[in-house]
Amino acid sequence: MSEVAGNGTMLALPAAGQSRRFGDQDKLTALLHGKMLGLHAAETLATLPFDHHVIIASDPDHPCAAGWKELGYDVIVNEHAAEGQSTSVRCAAQHAVVCDASALLICLADMPYITSEHIQRLAQAFQDCGQDTVIASSGHSKAMPPAFFPSNQFAFLQDVQGDQGARKLLQTAHLIPVTDDSLLDIDTPEILAMENRKERDF
Repeated sequence: MSEVAGNGTMLALPAAGQSRRFGDQDKLTALLHGKMLGLHAAETLATLPFDHHVIIASDPDHPCAAGWKELGYDVIVNEHAAEGQSTSVRCAAQHAVVCDASALLICLADMPYITSEHIQRLAQAFQDCGQDTVIASSGHSKAMPPAFFPSNQFAFLQDVQGDQGARKLLQTAHLIPVTDDSLLDIDTPEILAMENRKERDF
């Protein structure tokens, strides 16, 4: 992997969303191919050489918390999770500042098919662009996480508001396209059911 990772970089997985489109169930506890949804991306990215691996959760006793900790993640509690996704972005950026991180990669915890290869492509682009540019993923012609943010954007990330999170920054990001379904996030029970009917290698 690019030397960007392991050079003071932090990986943060926001996992404190309210799952409003998923009904009453916490979607991260729903089973996808026999494993809780909240563990898929975390497991894939756990071995990548970031200096800090963190999960932004709404509850320190979340059903996935034991699994996250076993994978080596620090579970950071977002006490304002009910106010929207931006609070998790702010929480991640604040923790990055405390840890004196040189960069922050944000990947959604409900992206079960994210690949380490794509993260490597993002890291390489971040290095090639001088580590002063936001690097984001592009799926279906729109900018989205996972995304690398340099430290000079941490102040902006600590001030984002509403459910849009860091979307404003992504509008000017350098984009790394993805042509498969590895950026799929599981937002509804219907999507989960459809994915569970598919054969996957895990």
